[in-house]
Amino acid sequence: MQIHHPPGIAPLRWGLLLALGHASIPASRAQLVIWSEEFENGCGAGCHAASYTLGPNGIWTTTNVGAQGACPNQWFISCQENGNAVGTCGTGCTGNETLHLGNELVGVCASPNGCIFCPTGDCGAAYDAGCPPAFCAFCLCGCLSTLTNKRAETPTINLTGYSNITLNFKYIENGQGATDNFLVEYWNGAVWAALSDPGKTPVGGCGSQGLWTQYSLALPASANNNPGVRVGFRWQNNNDGAGADPSVAIDEVQLTVPYTPTCVGPFVNEVSNGPSGEKEYVELMVCGPPCTTVDLRNWKIDDNNGAAWNGFGTLMLNSGVSGGHLRFANVAQWAAVPTGSPIVIYNNVDVNAAVPPDDTNDSAPLDSVYVLPANHAALQGCFLWPSAVSGGAYGPCGFALGAWVRMAMRNEGDAIQVRYPNSQYFHGISYGPGTQNMNNGGIENLRISTINHAGRVIFFNTTDPRVAANFTSAAVAGNETPGAANNAANLAYRRALQCATSLPIELISFGARNDGPAVLLEWSTASETDNQYFTIERSTDGLSYSALLSTPGAGTSQTAIDYKAHDAEPVVGVSYYRLRQTDFDGSSAVSDAVAVHRRTASEAVHAFVQADGTVVLEHPCSAANWRICDMLGRELAAGRTGEGPYTVLDLSSGTHGAIVLSVVCGNEVASFPLLR
Repeated sequence: MQIHHPPGIAPLRWGLLLALGHASIPASRAQLVIWSEEFENGCGAGCHAASYTLGPNGIWTTTNVGAQGACPNQWFISCQENGNAVGTCGTGCTGNETLHLGNELVGVCASPNGCIFCPTGDCGAAYDAGCPPAFCAFCLCGCLSTLTNKRAETPTINLTGYSNITLNFKYIENGQGATDNFLVEYWNGAVWAALSDPGKTPVGGCGSQGLWTQYSLALPASANNNPGVRVGFRWQNNNDGAGADPSVAIDEVQLTVPYTPTCVGPFVNEVSNGPSGEKEYVELMVCGPPCTTVDLRNWKIDDNNGAAWNGFGTLMLNSGVSGGHLRFANVAQWAAVPTGSPIVIYNNVDVNAAVPPDDTNDSAPLDSVYVLPANHAALQGCFLWPSAVSGGAYGPCGFALGAWVRMAMRNEGDAIQVRYPNSQYFHGISYGPGTQNMNNGGIENLRISTINHAGRVIFFNTTDPRVAANFTSAAVAGNETPGAANNAANLAYRRALQCATSLPIELISFGARNDGPAVLLEWSTASETDNQYFTIERSTDGLSYSALLSTPGAGTSQTAIDYKAHDAEPVVGVSYYRLRQTDFDGSSAVSDAVAVHRRTASEAVHAFVQADGTVVLEHPCSAANWRICDMLGRELAAGRTGEGPYTVLDLSSGTHGAIVLSVVCGNEVASFPLLR
């Protein structure tokens, strides 16, 4: 292999100077969930709502609003009325608990019809409307009143810093007009007030079960910046013996605000499922105004975690839910992390060979790159929230030593997300097929790929990390770059955040073409800064690359420089070449790939006779030797071509008739019988 490094001014071959910079993140696209409740208490039946004390948001209560009969109906939280998808019928328990209204348990209070139709009291959204007076004597459980006016109330919700708040939930409801009815109410910190009377939900083909329906309404302005808000779900029935199931069931309660993303925090720059086993890692990049620092203490890192509050849509029971999460510990090294810094967190139980040596506090070397295992003391783990089998909410945690299992990913479909210390969503990407209950990547539609990600890596390129098109999904071979730039564009983005005085190189062009028996690689730079060397990498499938040759860079230069190198042993068929540039600090960036179609000489060389008797020779060589003989092998003419692709041979003084043209192109010979 020969390397040529001649100085000089190169023309702007492609008319494009690849000097890349940093772009700002665009404005709002969606609604952000700031509070949610999934009612996931693991209860099969009979759990009063007032006993729901272990949820992520605190203690729920029930309050008697008006007069109650001797056996009023009760609010329950259990899976007896399953929280099915919107647009589907209500059903019995399949493991998704809801808040719903049933009658009192027999043994606590014998309601008129309870002992016949639902002795347990909790049969889902099924209520006791009372016994008609005319039939009171025939009620086997007596004639105690089921008059009910009872409200299930959320814990206090702190909405400090939020405005334009929307309440969302799904529900089913029937009853009887306004006499057996469901209401939504609101506590502003001083008084309860009616908020809405949702309509009865469609029945469709659901019989007495009802159809799960989505509902949304705006909270009053008094909720804005209010630390003492509560929401109430109120049921009332009049004990007249008339009414129809279902009563009411509620699930997936959310408060949302308009989402305006910022660039102050760590976003997902690269995530890999590893080449085999569980060799996973995630690389975050710290975003913010250039030349500044960001306080990362207590920021959360997590995988998908299933429920609506995760920023990735509705329940995903099969999409890679790992219990708990990680966070940056409240230690000094995270208090002021420079913008543009990559942070690599990896699975220490099954280490990916591509992960560089640990540099847990950016001291060896001092290059604004942090590399640490998930079980390092600078990280902490919560094993409790979010729950792997229930909801996606982040409740109070007792943090201990971290472990990758808190955010372990699956191949078929999962996500990586980053959250503020208060658990509000900041950034995340997802992947996987729809068969794994994946949606389109949550509030920003950042599902990068719908394929299985065994042996694959996803990485951000440039411009805007909140646009799915700016991420690439690829095989891990040749594409994993933990701790280093993903490519030249990604390096430029990082350097802009770091407010580096100049980019490492300004690449004018990079190309490859056949040159006789070799492939010629040519590239030109307009300027270089701390550029140690270039590496040519080759691939036969466009996925897996290996280093082919290297040549020194110019260090620091403001003069345009041309480079040349040869692949002296190219492969037949299509090959892909790319250029990797490496700085003195070890960071590197990769160019886009170029393709070369390599044919044998006999395939690549062609000749034909023109009407005037001259011979046109087509060849890929920079110079080819040719020879013409008659049919007895006697040489008639010989010579050497200039650089291809076409050479015209003037044989007007030669013998007419049958001849043989032989061409030596590199180390191969092609022969052509011609008639002149």
